[in-house]
Parts: sequence; C-alpha cells; structure tokens
Amino acid sequence: MPYRLSVFALLLIVGYSLKSQPFYFGNDLSYVNQMEDCGAVFKEKGIPKDVYQIFADHGTNLVRVRLWVEPVWQNSLVQPEGVKPQYSDFEDVKETIARSKAAGMQVMLDFHLSDVWADPGRQLIPARWLGVANNLTALKDSVYNYVFKVLTDLNTDSLMPEIVKIGNENNDGILKHTTIDENWDAGGSVSSSWSRHAQLFNAAIKAVRDVSQTTSIKPKIALHCAGLNVLSWFYQNIMYNGVTDFDIMGFSYYYAWHSGSITALGNAIRSLKAAHPGYDAMVVETGYLWTTQNFDAMGNIITTPDPSYLPVIPEKQLEYMVDYTREVMRAGGKGVIFWEPAWVSTPCRTPWGQGSSHDHVVFFDPVNTNFMDNGGGRWTEPQFYENINSVKVTFKVNMAGQDVSKGVYLTGEMTEEAKPVAMAHLGNGIYYWFTYLSPGDSGAFYFLNDTMPDARENVPVACALWNGTDRKYKIAETNTEYAFNWGTCEFSGSTFINDHNDSGNANNASVEIVPNPASESIRIMVSDLGELQHIVIYNYTGKVIKKLKPDNTGRIACVDISGFVPGVYFCQVESDKSAITKKFICR
Repeated sequence: MPYRLSVFALLLIVGYSLKSQPFYFGNDLSYVNQMEDCGAVFKEKGIPKDVYQIFADHGTNLVRVRLWVEPVWQNSLVQPEGVKPQYSDFEDVKETIARSKAAGMQVMLDFHLSDVWADPGRQLIPARWLGVANNLTALKDSVYNYVFKVLTDLNTDSLMPEIVKIGNENNDGILKHTTIDENWDAGGSVSSSWSRHAQLFNAAIKAVRDVSQTTSIKPKIALHCAGLNVLSWFYQNIMYNGVTDFDIMGFSYYYAWHSGSITALGNAIRSLKAAHPGYDAMVVETGYLWTTQNFDAMGNIITTPDPSYLPVIPEKQLEYMVDYTREVMRAGGKGVIFWEPAWVSTPCRTPWGQGSSHDHVVFFDPVNTNFMDNGGGRWTEPQFYENINSVKVTFKVNMAGQDVSKGVYLTGEMTEEAKPVAMAHLGNGIYYWFTYLSPGDSGAFYFLNDTMPDARENVPVACALWNGTDRKYKIAETNTEYAFNWGTCEFSGSTFINDHNDSGNANNASVEIVPNPASESIRIMVSDLGELQHIVIYNYTGKVIKKLKPDNTGRIACVDISGFVPGVYFCQVESDKSAITKKFICR
C-alpha cells in the first residue's frame, strides 16, 4: 500500500530516542496492520496519513500490542486477497513495535500467553505446551524460554518494549484451560491453585528480568486483572502467593462491563496505591462508545453509556475519556490505555463475523475512515491536562427557534486565541462545549450562529456583565455550568425559583437586596415578615450555595459573594409565617 512504509525504513527516517514518560496516554493498536491489509486507508482532514503518526500527533505516547503464541486458528478464516494468514503473532508484533517507535511512541507488549484472546473466562494453554499442561516444572520452563526468546529477538532488532505485561485479565489465574469449543468458550481447567499460577507468573517475570540484565531498555513489568470490585483482592492475593517482582498494578475498567463511576475509579486507585505503595497503578484497558449505531453485520460489544455522559455522540466520548483520565491522574495513577481505537469496519473476518465490533468506538468515521476531530481520539492531547487542579466548565445555549444551519459557536477568553469553537448538539435545540479552567479565572463570552462576528447574539444589558456587551464567567472551586437561552438572560435546561411572595405573606412584607447587581457582598434587608428563621441562597439550578442566619436584629444579613460564579442567584428568606424569594445578580 502506498501509505505503509517498511517498518525499518520508518525507523531510519524518523529515528527513536527513549523519553521519560510521567504519564502514559496509551492506545492499543493491535489491529492496525491487519486493517490496512484489509483495505482501510486511515486519513486525517481527508488526507491519507500513517495511522501511527496520527495517534502520536495527538499525544499518544504508549502503544499496547497483543502477542499470541501460535494463532493458527486464523488460517481457517476466509479473508480478502492480500490479507496474511495470521496477525498478532511475532512478525506482526515486530511491525507494530517498529512503526510505533518510529512515530516516537513507547510500547507495552501484551503477552497473552495463549494462542487466542485471554480474558477472565478464557486462559487457554497454547497448543505447543498442552503436552506439559499438568507438569508444572516443564510448563514453567516453557513460559520462561518463550518470554526470554521473544524479548531477546526483539532487542536484537532494537525493538525492546518499554513495558511488558504478563498475561491479560488474569482474574482467575493463568494458563489453566485446555479446550475451546465452537463458541470460543474455554474448558478443561487444569488447576485453580494460585500457588501454581504464581509460579507461572514468576517464571515469565524472571525471563524479563534476566533479558534486562544486558539490554539498554529495561522493561517495566505489569500485571492485569479486570474490574474494580476484584482489584484489591487480586493484588493482595497474588502478592500473598509470592508474586512481588513487578512494577505496575494494571487493570481494566469499562463502564459498560464494570458499572462504576469515574469517581469510583479514582477511589479504587487511591485505595490500591495506599495498600501497596511500592507499585504504580495503571488502567491498561478501557473503551467508550461515540454512537449506538452499528455500521456492519458484526455486533457491537460496548453498548452501555455512562448516564452522566449523554447523549451518545463523539463529543461526549471525548468528554468521558478526558474526565476519566484526569481522575486517574488525580488519584496518582500511571496511565490509561484505550482498547482498539482503530479496529475499523473492513471486509475482513473474526471468529464472530465480518467487520468490526468496535466501529462505534473507533476514532475514525465509518464512511471515509477519517480521524474525527470532534471525537474521543483527542483524549490524549496535552491541552486537557495542563492543570489537573482546574475544574470542568460547560457552556450551553438553547437555540430553539433560531437559525442553526451554519452551526452554533462559542467564543471568549477561554477559547484558543478567542476564536469561535463549534458547539455540539445535545438534542432539543441545546448546544454545548466544555473546557477546563482554573478557579478564579474570569472573562467574557458569547454565542454565535455562524463563525462571522455579525452572527453573534445580542446579549441583554441585564446580563452583559463584561463591558456591557458580553456575558461574563468567573470560575468557582467546583465544576461550573453556564446555560442560557440565545440572546436572553434566561437560563436553559433548569427549573428556577422565580421572584415571588408566598400566598400567606402579609401585604406589607418585603425583602430588599442591595446592591443588586453586586460583585463583592450584598445586604439582605427584611421588613414585616415575622420572626426570621433562616436565609438560603440557591444558584440557578436550585443547588444550595449558602445558608445563614439574620443578624441579632432579625432583619439584616450581610453576605460575602466574592467567591460566587457570576450569574443569577435566588435568595429565599423564611420566617415563622411565610417565605419570600428574591433574585439577585452576581457580576
């Protein structure tokens, strides 16, 4: 193919220098070489481009690649002309490593220690080792010699990986099954003994350490289990059984299969690191969808979105992955790896059908195989992680009744060079865009329905808090949302408390807030309302921001609002007789 150079030519052209990686932004590209042979031409901005370079250019610094021992089962699959009999074997892995390093990325080599996919329910002993499946000493020797030879041969070709992962999703052990049926379900378990499993892990680990004695790149060693619920048990158990000479406590976490929140993910990492402080923690496998549509005859396998990130659109895939990764970083994790972001739909086959079960997850569109610059492929870009202590800020606008034929945009001091950025449609006329800003940041913003300056909304004076022309943001200590109806001071998508007097109020009861608008402090003055009990301040979403008592006269309260996000707030004053709610504006 014209866009696929010799891997060794790429090494000569680009060169490679080992870089220190404070955090791994990883993508598993195990399918890429096959997808190209199957006819996929990867593009960026409509122009064919080396797919490894596409990932590197967007911040990927680690490529994960799986290695099967002898995947001869692939020989029975009927593939298009030009497709090799096998992939994810040693020769294919060499190509992936070479192309990854040529693009400046490090590599995690994923030893499945199987001829086929290894996962919690399938740890198939390779066919070549079945004769010693019940001879632990011989099986250990086989594992050691295999890992030693693979790494030695890679090192000879200057392809030593920076991380070696021993096994894949080994919740129930390793190298334990002897049979596989027509549905690819494993059976014939040799043993469930963790003492046995531990010896096999240690044989592979010893091979890595022995090879490292004479190599310039000394790979870190990772282990791998799946899910958050078993995470603590797995590493406590494996260490108890004598497996301690490794570096990275790896694990899979998908919302679709493990049903936890991003917050739960962060807490799991913190707990794991606290229990085992001598090791790094790393998400070595995850994935998230950008659409619920299936583009070929092969069924999709990641189908459940996190309800906090709806609707299912490319922008929400990006938002989810960035929030996910930021939480891993805040929790002290070492990295995140996205599984199969380039397994696009082609005429090639798997045991389960023709096409891809990830066409709704990959970072390339299903028609032109073009990198989607509004989707999750950008999750590795450095701009999202410049300040992990920043907070997420979401801007929304309700465009009901407005012309959106040329798109909806946002501009302001939070966008790069104050240029308009396209907002994504969430449905029902609501458009949104998110970013990350530091508490205390402030500036102007407004919405547009074209990229031309004269397409901007006319911001009413009452909410044009920036120079009398623009909307204003001021970032608080927590995640913040600015949501307006186009060209108004009305908030979009929320239920609001309006200025009102409860029906039981005396005719002369009143509440006055001065100054209004205000930026530093307000005074809440009450008359003829009876015995005051408390005062509550809400933001426009109805969230309680502050509760306070009146002063000793029972009639006046002074409130510091200097830390409030600019916008509309509601003050509810309650007495023993009734309540009054008044609106005020924080500039």
